[in-house]
Amino acid sequence: MALSYIAKRGFFDAIDHDWLIRMLELRIADKAFLRLIKKWLKAGILDIDGMVKHPVTGCPQGGVISPILANIYLHYALDLWFEKRVKPSCKGMNYICIYADDFVCAFQYKQDAVQFYQAVGERLGKFGLELAQEKTNIISFSRFRKEENTKFEFLGFEFRWGVSAKVGDIIKRRTAPGKLRKSLIATEWCKEMRNKRLRRLFPKLIAKLRGYNNYYGLIGNYSSLSKFYEHVKIILYKWLNRRSQRRSFNLAEFSACWKRYRVPKPRIVESNLVQLYFDF
Repeated sequence: MALSYIAKRGFFDAIDHDWLIRMLELRIADKAFLRLIKKWLKAGILDIDGMVKHPVTGCPQGGVISPILANIYLHYALDLWFEKRVKPSCKGMNYICIYADDFVCAFQYKQDAVQFYQAVGERLGKFGLELAQEKTNIISFSRFRKEENTKFEFLGFEFRWGVSAKVGDIIKRRTAPGKLRKSLIATEWCKEMRNKRLRRLFPKLIAKLRGYNNYYGLIGNYSSLSKFYEHVKIILYKWLNRRSQRRSFNLAEFSACWKRYRVPKPRIVESNLVQLYFDF
């Protein structure tokens, strides 16, 4: 099996307003509603220099409806094209997984992957989108030829083939090394929060750890969760002890406090019944 893993450069900033409105008009007849979306797309954006800019392309990242509009745009620009043009031309099975501005395509045969790889740039270019070449590639990813396989990253995870005693060949996932490093760096918020009262600090800490566990808590990824958890614990202890002597902790006091606030431990949230595998 061959995989094409692809990312689009500056996706949210490159969405063509005219194309987007034409796509919306295919399903929405309410002219007043469409005018409202047009106004939202053209609304001024305050940049870091204090200047208000009126964009001619793109959806504001973080905008309340940006994810929906982006999904609609890619549905017509990529998803329908894949279903109606790419699939019928393939000699083997194939599958596409799209999430925001990243997508992965799986093909049974390498020649199908190459054919898609050669065509997708032109297709996206028609809609003002550009491939991020440094994140775009074709790799071998087959359970039948593991010696030729290459790992790949998608949505913050690293994917690779492995073996389970219960079900045999499975796709293992762990936090992508680059994402883990960024997560460890991001714990600098502990420094910013060190002067807050503990009853305000710990609920924020708990929310962050719970969110991290809920996203990265997949089967086989416990070691990455544990590494992040221990790093947060050490960093917080370090910064709390840089406060005044009156408010500092020794290790026993900090451990008691950590236990009292019931800070969640690393936890796998994915069901044991769920495993990633392909039938080819």
